[in-house]
Amino acid sequence: MKFAKFFTLAFCLLSMPAFCQVPQIFANGVVNAASFGSPVAPGSIVSIFGSNLASGAGSATAPFPPSLRGTSVSIGGYPAPVLFVSPGQVNVQVPAALGAGSTLTPGTLSINGIFLVVTTAAGTSPAVTIGVTNAYPGFFSIDGSGCGSAAALNITPDGVVSINSPSNSAAPGDYIALFGTGFGLAFAQPPDGAAPPDAAPLISQPGLFLNMDTPLKPTYAGLAPSFPGLDQINFQLPAGIRNGCAVPVGTSGLLNSPPLTISVQAGRGQCADPPTQSYGSISFYRSASESPVQESEFFSATFPAGPALTPPSGTGVPQVGAILTPVPLNLRSCPVAGYSDLSAGPITVQPPSGSPVTVPPQSAATDGAFYSMQLPTGFLGAGTYTLSGTPGNQFTLNTALQLGSPITVQTSLASGTAISTSQPLTIQWTGGDASSKVSVALSTVQGTYTSSASATAGSVTVQPPCSAAGVCSFSTIPSSVNIGITVSPASAITATLPGITFPVQMNWQYSYQFNALTLTN
Repeated sequence: MKFAKFFTLAFCLLSMPAFCQVPQIFANGVVNAASFGSPVAPGSIVSIFGSNLASGAGSATAPFPPSLRGTSVSIGGYPAPVLFVSPGQVNVQVPAALGAGSTLTPGTLSINGIFLVVTTAAGTSPAVTIGVTNAYPGFFSIDGSGCGSAAALNITPDGVVSINSPSNSAAPGDYIALFGTGFGLAFAQPPDGAAPPDAAPLISQPGLFLNMDTPLKPTYAGLAPSFPGLDQINFQLPAGIRNGCAVPVGTSGLLNSPPLTISVQAGRGQCADPPTQSYGSISFYRSASESPVQESEFFSATFPAGPALTPPSGTGVPQVGAILTPVPLNLRSCPVAGYSDLSAGPITVQPPSGSPVTVPPQSAATDGAFYSMQLPTGFLGAGTYTLSGTPGNQFTLNTALQLGSPITVQTSLASGTAISTSQPLTIQWTGGDASSKVSVALSTVQGTYTSSASATAGSVTVQPPCSAAGVCSFSTIPSSVNIGITVSPASAITATLPGITFPVQMNWQYSYQFNALTLTN
């Protein structure tokens, strides 16, 4: 072996030095092989992009070997099975051992920084740090770009299988099979590089949605038989799902896969898109906090449009939480055919008195535009704010929003204030008006407890939950306390805008945050 290595190096130096340079990995060059995003997940297939990664192209069949054409990859010190090599790209399976013993706190996502190197006869690449997490799923697309039409199969109730396409749509009641990677490990995880001999359900079932806001429960979510690292997600198209040539399907969670599309048509066959519909939201937001003392004011607006698009139900597919990571992320987003965010051009916001501000549209990550701008401190307060767009754009914006009065919290909630864990908490304030409500949220390590009242009430009380034994407590273990107080409209406010199908939701909110409080018996 030593002689063979010496011969190879000598050959490189004397005959073909251009082909024998040390491999290099591009920045952000390690990605999910389906979505081309990062972080990556144990057991998944990843693509490594760089230069001098192999002496030529080659591919392997299962079980995948630890080296192919002289190229090997180590991830976190573990050998990664290799399924494809070329000078500019190498595909490998992430070792399952990198996910052993990992746990997640609800509402958080931990991403570990792991070293990866590529080794060839010319040497070993400089190590790069990649993010590895329990799951960051991606679906394979027809064109291999990670966007657009999903590589999907139609399965009729009587078992006929065919490829989903605009000319061969699935019908409501049919089943769809999607293929991806990065959905996480299975209960019966096969050895690295080996194909599962049969169905192998995932340990953590993915959240799935259809048409942007319809939650789905997969009929199967697990490893795809006969191919290492490939995941398969099966689900049934619900009755009443809309027809269309680009019905989005994706996952929900802290790390969402880019939505891809499938074709759906009642009666199957050639798809047909329904008319485009649109809705919108306009929001003013002012927040103030103590410990540390901070105050900020914002304006935001968005006007989504798409085939048969309707306002969200409020159940909310996306999840929020904390992402804890020591490494940069390369989260992927994709435009979806027919969907966009409409633009009214620059929006002028005129306060009740003083100078207006102009909010320019910003390019959306997928398609169209959205609005987001930090306002000058003191811009927001009680009174009527008029909003006007620029003529000649996709819709006409000319409306007004009445903001309610802010409040002054009278209850002492300075940092370190002791809150009784067993007694009701009453918050008092002055200010507010009859068109507004005040909501209080008390958060401990064991939960969040809320109560609300009309802003004219002047106070609201949050009750500690009580057990079956009659013991009432916000937390049975030592905990810090955060209290959030919001003032918002007492009822929904909408505006009808020419060029927008549904009434636009109008909202405002004053938020007061008190942190680092303590519980006491």
